Amino acid sequence: MTAEIPWEDWSDEALARASREGKPIALHIGATWCHWCHVMDEGSYTWPGVAALLAERYVCIRVDTDRRPDLNERYNQRGWPTFAILDAAGEVLVGRTYLPGIELLGLLRSAADPTSRWTVAPEPAPKLGSADLKPDAIWKKVVDAFDPYQAGFGEMEKFPHTGVLEWLTDRAARATENGGTGDEWTTQALTRTLAAMATRGMFDHVQGGFFRYATQEDWNEPHTEKLLEDHGRLLAVYARNPGDANRVALASALRWLIATLHDPVSGAFFGSQDAAEGYYRLGAMGRRSEGAPTVDRTLYAGWNGLTAAALVRCGAVLGRPGLLGLAHGSCGHLLGTLSPDGCVLRCAGGVSGLLEDQVQVAEGLWAVGCAFGDEGLRSRAVTTLEWAWKALNARGVDEPAPGTIAGGLWDRQPDAVGRLRHARRNVHGNAAFSMLATKMGALIGGPWADRARECARVALAESEDWGFFAAPAGAAWERCEARTVTIKVATEGWPIPPLLVQGLADPHPDHVWVGVRDGVPSGMAMACTSSACARPTADRAELQRTIRTLGL
Repeated sequence: MTAEIPWEDWSDEALARASREGKPIALHIGATWCHWCHVMDEGSYTWPGVAALLAERYVCIRVDTDRRPDLNERYNQRGWPTFAILDAAGEVLVGRTYLPGIELLGLLRSAADPTSRWTVAPEPAPKLGSADLKPDAIWKKVVDAFDPYQAGFGEMEKFPHTGVLEWLTDRAARATENGGTGDEWTTQALTRTLAAMATRGMFDHVQGGFFRYATQEDWNEPHTEKLLEDHGRLLAVYARNPGDANRVALASALRWLIATLHDPVSGAFFGSQDAAEGYYRLGAMGRRSEGAPTVDRTLYAGWNGLTAAALVRCGAVLGRPGLLGLAHGSCGHLLGTLSPDGCVLRCAGGVSGLLEDQVQVAEGLWAVGCAFGDEGLRSRAVTTLEWAWKALNARGVDEPAPGTIAGGLWDRQPDAVGRLRHARRNVHGNAAFSMLATKMGALIGGPWADRARECARVALAESEDWGFFAAPAGAAWERCEARTVTIKVATEGWPIPPLLVQGLADPHPDHVWVGVRDGVPSGMAMACTSSACARPTADRAELQRTIRTLGL
């Protein structure tokens, strides 16, 4: 970052100053791990005349996409870095991604010219769904998006699309529950995609860990940044599909994660490691002689919640109790991100109360609480999700137009400025809320099942233009429709009983395994639905028969 440019954070005061001084706003959105963001910092912003013009004629605002995903969602121009010029009200006049210095200088001169006539590029209004979209319609889009030659979903660039892989895993687990072979297409698409990600260029075969995505359709030529968020999601998917090759990738990725991102002081995990593309072209010997890429030491609450939940499953699948210990150790940080009423602070000095952060922190606390039989952690998870339901509920937003689907949860900041004024009903956030609320409802009852169904319905309604990216909405609805079986296992906490460890490794989406300190005799487990419980048993075969029977 160049010292000559007076960058400041997004704030009400920055926009107010732009209005007072009659200046446009130069908005930069980037990330610590972004290669082209570094190129723009070191080249475009140092181009002769650029820094001076920005300092004199603009209010300059710099946003980190990881710290402010709410701003990124509203202002991103289809990539990083985003460079946009806004009016004093925070509306976009013109926006681009990476610009070389000469083009940036020309754009800045044009926008700063008082004789220029710029018109606001209006933000597309949130499109409220007008009818329920059925899961089968989304499933068809998933099938159509599959690459039959190289595996994965979408064309050209290959991203993990873990939401799709989770849905495939759900359907495969249900199909094989009673000894069947499952749908061949689902099994093949899932198996081949997981293998491609773990064996080709998107995986770091020297130090372990997954790169963010591959630029080629064959999963090679990766963008080499590594993000905690991606690993939280990918580890969970691979742990639900623990074939021999997947176990190798899982163990390797865990080694990288713990060695590189784990913070022994807080017990949590740092946010990301820089792309540093030249470094990753070196072999093992070359890397040992070079300094490792920079780690962004920011602790993101939601990403740590995802990772804690994934570590619980990984520890059970791999038979490594130390991973369960790491998950438990991160809960101190997760609890520290919560206000007394359950509002999540994304990171130190960051934004609070984002829907996906609320769900992800709750998911981590819930998973660890279930594993250790810790009712206090489970209770805090419920409080965290309860805050989201009350504070982000659609009932606090203007009534939707006739014929549209009402309800669900919104990311909004009613007193904010710029495009943050506009509420958004997020598909993935509502789907994630629904899936966790389904688990909570199965164990504690109350309104959670109804809330889960409402958010799943909204996620489906909002998914019309999302294509296969809407897979989590389909998965959420199917979990609501399924009969959930809760398996309560007697535990004293640590060490976790083998029967519970085995259950925590269960990939079935409709089985909720939970350690309890009372209500079940020592050494036994009891399977329940919302309407009935079987007798407690210590016999694993009997327990599995009971689970299958109750799930029908």
